[in-house]
Amino acid sequence: MNKAIKMKQKKQNSMIVGVFALTAMVVVTAMAIYGLSSTVGEIRELAVAETPEAVLASAGVENAGDVMVPVAYFDQRADECVNMYDDALRAILLARQFEWTRCGYGGQWAEEGLVDYYLGNDSLPVGVGGRLTVNRSLNDLTRWFKEVDNKSKRYAKTLPLRYVAQELKFFYEGSEFYPLDDVDFSNDDYVNGDGHNHLFTMSLAVPFRVAGNGSEALEIEADDDTFVFVNERLAIDLGGVHEPMKGVFRINEQGEVMAGKQGEELAFTGIKLELGDNAIIRIFHADRDAESSVFNMSLIGIEPKIVNTQIADSDGVQVAYDPNDPLYAKPLGVSKTVQLDNKRSYIIIATIYGVTIIVVAMGVVVLARYLMRVRR
Repeated sequence: MNKAIKMKQKKQNSMIVGVFALTAMVVVTAMAIYGLSSTVGEIRELAVAETPEAVLASAGVENAGDVMVPVAYFDQRADECVNMYDDALRAILLARQFEWTRCGYGGQWAEEGLVDYYLGNDSLPVGVGGRLTVNRSLNDLTRWFKEVDNKSKRYAKTLPLRYVAQELKFFYEGSEFYPLDDVDFSNDDYVNGDGHNHLFTMSLAVPFRVAGNGSEALEIEADDDTFVFVNERLAIDLGGVHEPMKGVFRINEQGEVMAGKQGEELAFTGIKLELGDNAIIRIFHADRDAESSVFNMSLIGIEPKIVNTQIADSDGVQVAYDPNDPLYAKPLGVSKTVQLDNKRSYIIIATIYGVTIIVVAMGVVVLARYLMRVRR
């Protein structure tokens, strides 16, 4: 009798342990699945956070606000005037690059082909000269985007692009564009006679992801020389000393960059982008005379990579710049990217899957061994 009672209690205990073990396995599995789903959800949220809308919203810019683009500006000193009728000084005359009207030379001429189709190894334009007098010396652009003693000085600043969510548009309007009025490197009574600091160059870059939906475009209007490169190749050529001119490029659904200017029909530039890949737009601009200065640009349907620096005492939301870029202007303060690291995400998911499988397998083995021991 006692033996039967003991056997009955033993079976009851084994059932209790089995149920407990099974419940524990179910709980652990459920927790693992919940953790996995939560992680996947967070990853999805981060993926959404890559969009300009999400980044700007996180910085308190819900509908429209400014996105700062780091820019390298170079203040330029005017070249000295020489007697244009003295043949002995002709070489000096033709070597002029900045300011012509003050010396009585006059003339404004747009001219394509002043720079090479490809950027140089330093990601800067390569000058190839020109036919017209005001452009013949442009085979050497060293002073344009580098500091040269007594000729050019670099200033790191930012350019605010206004963001309009409904149109997915980032734009800047500068009908009177004088970004270096607050510096005094070039202080010439004639050049600065209207109270503005004329004669300067600028370079900026906008990295973005190629959507390939046919709606991505850049529109630009400027005087004087303005060159737009996409992935190191020339897309828009508005070279020369000229009145404000317009240029545009569009990326079609095949990833081809089509460009034109002043109402021309868009033509294939020879630049083809892979859909879904990262690309970079580089803009180089020069104001080479002491008259007007205009610079307008719009990114339409292009989603630039954005950095949220709202956590620091800085410019807030900025277009991201590649730190390996020689033109990189470091953001003020400490930047915090909200872009998702895909490799890291895959590692997290794989780890959770692995831990879940190991825990469940161990639970099954332990339960099986226990039940076998009980039966004995």
